[in-house]
Amino acid sequence: MQFSWDEQTIRWFVDASAYTGFHKALAQRIIPYLEQDYTLCDAGCGIGRLDLELAPYVRELTAVDLSDNAISALRQDALALGHNNIRAEVRDVESLTESYDAVLLSFFGQDSMFDLLKHCRRKLIRIVDADDRARLYPERHQRHIRDTVAVVSKQLEEKSISFELELVELEFGQPLRSWQDAEKFVLSNAPESPSEEVHEFLKKRIVETGRDDFPFYMPKKKGFGIFVMDKEKQR
Repeated sequence: MQFSWDEQTIRWFVDASAYTGFHKALAQRIIPYLEQDYTLCDAGCGIGRLDLELAPYVRELTAVDLSDNAISALRQDALALGHNNIRAEVRDVESLTESYDAVLLSFFGQDSMFDLLKHCRRKLIRIVDADDRARLYPERHQRHIRDTVAVVSKQLEEKSISFELELVELEFGQPLRSWQDAEKFVLSNAPESPSEEVHEFLKKRIVETGRDDFPFYMPKKKGFGIFVMDKEKQR
């Protein structure tokens, strides 16, 4: 199934980001690798929740994604927060010709990492999952993640590209507004799941929060690696 950004998937993602504080915490891991005068490109930015956190720490941030809906959401949020240094563009990363002080690939970049390294004057920062296990929907329906920490480490070592690697685990589960909302969420990730399977999965995974806005929550510890390739160290 090809993931797509629509009103519902955007809402789930925004809810999860705000509820868990995932992107705030992730930004704190990335900020030390940036400088205030940097130009930063987030290639494959999605709805840009991470960009909203990083924008105050760079001079200019270019965020590109193929989804009109995702870029529209990012533009609205950037305007609301007064982030005038974010330029959000509907664009294929392969069309990039500009150079930036740093390029960010956040859970993206299977086929473009080495090409985008050419567009970095200083650093390429790539964030990838630690493994390819599904946790927010039944694992038998999971889609294979090609690039994990082990895969990217091997790719870089084979090309003799030096890198720093930080392994991180943060909470990034899914808050849900009702049991029906939970069922829709699981089915959005695994539409072929029969209703009985969805019900049993939720019974095992979902917890009650006692909150009125999000009465249910599906916990998830997201493990990932942050790769930093410093161009100065490649010389």
